[in-house]
Amino acid sequence: MKVWSFYVDLIESVGEVEDVKAAYNRIFELKIGTPLTIVNYAAFLWDHQFFEDALKVYERGVEIFSYPVAFEIWNIYLQKAVSRQLGLERLRDLFEQALQDCPPNLSKAIFIQFGKLEEDRGLMSNAMKIYDRASRIVADKDKLIMYKYVIERTIEVFGLAATRPIFERAINALPENEAKEMCLEFINVEEKLGEIDRARTLFSYGSQFADPRVSTDYWEKWDAFEVKYGNEDTYKEMLRIKRSVQAQFNTDVGYIASQAVLLKAKEASERQAAQNSVGFVKSTTSLKPKSDEDKNNDATTAPEESAASNPDAIDLDMDM
Repeated sequence: MKVWSFYVDLIESVGEVEDVKAAYNRIFELKIGTPLTIVNYAAFLWDHQFFEDALKVYERGVEIFSYPVAFEIWNIYLQKAVSRQLGLERLRDLFEQALQDCPPNLSKAIFIQFGKLEEDRGLMSNAMKIYDRASRIVADKDKLIMYKYVIERTIEVFGLAATRPIFERAINALPENEAKEMCLEFINVEEKLGEIDRARTLFSYGSQFADPRVSTDYWEKWDAFEVKYGNEDTYKEMLRIKRSVQAQFNTDVGYIASQAVLLKAKEASERQAAQNSVGFVKSTTSLKPKSDEDKNNDATTAPEESAASNPDAIDLDMDM
């Protein structure tokens, strides 16, 4: 393949377009092409304004290579196809084809491109459906980012109130720590809308995810909220809920188990550190062999020393 790469580079610089196309086609016939071959060939055709031919090369590439290798080819292919202002149905078919076998961990970028296409064509409702679909399909690590993106676009186009069902779905779908974060953002929206009671209800609901010993920021924000909008009764209710949540986390089996694991790990680390800090001290005891007299003295004094060292020892000298 290296020889062919050198050859293609040479004829690209001195040869005719048809010669370059023939060389690349020969590479495909020999089945020695790589994803980079696809990208380079399509880029060459695009630069020489053979746009449809370039798109066909990308199409050929995604047929030859599967995910995850095909992701980069699809990414460029879709961008180029959109830039050519192809028909909307044709573009939709391409995006659906790209998503068909796409792993969840690679799908976020394609979904966002797809939604952007619908937005640019003035079809916001379609775009929001695509974003909603993405939030359910993308990998777990991307869900929070995707929900935030959907909420951001919704606020910009439809206003704050339209985000409520999205927040509710996100809080139910995300793991606890991320659900807590979404609760705080939802509270911020309700506060901007002047819905203080709804915001307070959200603080109460989200508290189940907020261990007071760990999520201090959550309780500080609720405290500030009650100082600003509440009264003595609502503040006392917040404190009551805080105590209840604290007790819940103290008795939760999963929490206790996780704390036990952390404690064991800490103890192991401390033991290891203690072992590493132990040094060697030169012995003050002589290694000189003992004389027969010393040995006899040791034998005589050993029982006495043993008895003295353990005054509580039980006398087992029983008559048989």
